[in-house]
Parts: sequence; C-alpha cells; structure tokens
Amino acid sequence: MRILFTGCTSKQTDDNAWKRARVKRIDDSSIICNSLRKQGITVDRKKVKWGDDLSQYDLAIVGMGAFGSNNYSGDIFNAIYVLSKAKKACVFYEDWKINGNMKSYSKMLEEGELEKAVAKKWSNGNYFYGGVDNPNFNLDIAKSVIHNLTLGWYDALIPAFDWGNKDIVRKIIKSKRIFNVDLSPYVVRNWNINVKPDYNLNKQKKYMLASLVDHRGWVKKQGLLWETVYYGAKSIKDSIKLKTETDVYNECGKYWGILCPEYPHSGSGWFRIRYIYSALQRSIIKTSLNDLKALDIPYKFIENLSEQDLRLYAELQRKQIFKHTWSCDMFDNKIKNICGSLIQ
Repeated sequence: MRILFTGCTSKQTDDNAWKRARVKRIDDSSIICNSLRKQGITVDRKKVKWGDDLSQYDLAIVGMGAFGSNNYSGDIFNAIYVLSKAKKACVFYEDWKINGNMKSYSKMLEEGELEKAVAKKWSNGNYFYGGVDNPNFNLDIAKSVIHNLTLGWYDALIPAFDWGNKDIVRKIIKSKRIFNVDLSPYVVRNWNINVKPDYNLNKQKKYMLASLVDHRGWVKKQGLLWETVYYGAKSIKDSIKLKTETDVYNECGKYWGILCPEYPHSGSGWFRIRYIYSALQRSIIKTSLNDLKALDIPYKFIENLSEQDLRLYAELQRKQIFKHTWSCDMFDNKIKNICGSLIQ
C-alpha cells in the first residue's frame, strides 16, 4: 500500500512543519503518518500541484479546511486537485470547525464567488491561494469537487473518541462513511505525559481554561462562581503562556475544574485532549451536557460538592473517559484497517 498524505496547510504537507511552529501543538497528521510508516506502509506527505501524476498511490488522505484563511486553506486548490485525480481519496477534517468548512464550500458555489477566490491576490501581487496560477489549473474541475464536498461525496477521517454519536458530524459533512481516530495514546507518549502523577491533595477550587482562543464570552454564560484561570489566549492580558503540551497537562493537576467550551457538534465525541488530561490528573471536566450524556456521566454543579464528593465525581469521570480510550497498539491497528477499508 502506498499512501499520499496531503492537504491545505504545511502541517498537513510537511513532515518538518512542527519544528518551525511558534506554538508546539498536537500534530494529528504526524501521528497518523508515523503510525502507518512504522507498520511498513509507504506514506508520502507532501504538497501536490495541478498536473502531478498520482497514479502510484492506492489512497490519498487529503486535509481540508475552509476557504478564506491562508493559515488553514492556502493550498486548498491543490488539495482539490488531489480529490479530483486520486484513485481513492478520503477527506481528513483535522480542525473542529467543520460547520465553517461546509458553509465556505457552499459559498463558493454561488455565482461569481469561486472566480473571485481564484483571482484574489496579496498586496505584493501573489495569488492568495496556491495553485491557481498553474497552467493545469481547471476551474470547472475545482467547482465539481467543491460541489461533491457539499454532498458528502468523499469518505471522511476525523479526530474523535469512540464515544459519541457520529451522526451529529454526518449531518454536517454529509459523508456516509466516517472513520475516527483517537489520538490520545500518541499525544501522551509523544509529550512524555506522566500517566501516574502524584495526586494533588490540595487542588484549588478554580477552573482552568487552556486555549489559544478567547472564550471569556462562553465562560460568562456559565454563571460560574469559582475563579477561571486562563492559559494560552494572547488576547487575554493575564493569560498564562505555556511552552508545551506537557506544561498544560501538569497545570491541570492544580485545579478541580477543567473547562471545555462546547463545540457546535457536541455529543459526537470529537477529540479534545483535555478530557484525557483531566482524567489522568483526577480533576473534573466541565463540558457540555451533550458530551456528559454521551459518556454516561451525570451532571453535577461541582461548586456545591464537598471535597469527598469532588473526589468521587472525579473518579467517576475518569472511569467513563478511560472506558473508551485507545492504546498505541489499538491506534496502529485501527488506522491500518481504516486505510484498508478506504481502498476497497
């Protein structure tokens, strides 16, 4: 089996992109590629241009983002070419903002919108989207692929736990076949996470919120009485900046509450490492009612709980979260089997 792994961003098309990243984050693409390679499968992770010969590949895994952002879709037209040309192709929806993806695809099908996107340039005269100045670029083919994306024509790969209702995601991306991968075992291994930390007997009755996004609006709506300690968001003046995932994990052990802002597709089990960090540290994840229901965890307003009840609730959450978590061996077997299913 020979696989092409590509997409819209350098993170998806370059094995070494993570080394250049200012903020070292979880690298979904590297986890998948490295797992396949160690099992003897050839994976070429690279940028593709219109006109490239893709006949050597049995499968293409293609990361797709939304139109409009150079960070997330700079090479979206090159990715579209792969979807049009590969023998077998699967769309990898790496980012959780799948609603935005689908809305942007539908927008491109409105009269004149795709033409405007293709013609868009930076102030220096370079095209905004890579590939559109390639002599082999074909607007009609691009429009056809975008139309197919809105219909869910392609199988999909998503980062998600086994728990949750994947029909919630299916209603958004429309794909009939959706395969999920639980990244947590390799995140834990790659970031040297201590899976048996010393239990903090003096956890602070505060909430921790680690995110590069400013979620203060969401926090305000929750009506919380305990203080929220923010990490990561540049737009928050007092937000604490951490260097690595390991640092984030270690900080989780200080607090009883770990905040998990709700996603539009809550209840689907979309991958969020804070579930694992919270469970390992025996803290309590405050997440959406939909996610709690999917995990079969009763809702409790933790600010009213005694220390003993906080510990009991944390243990219950820990048990339910780990009930569904993969090991590295499981991940390897699952991703290999997924790829086998995709080429059939």
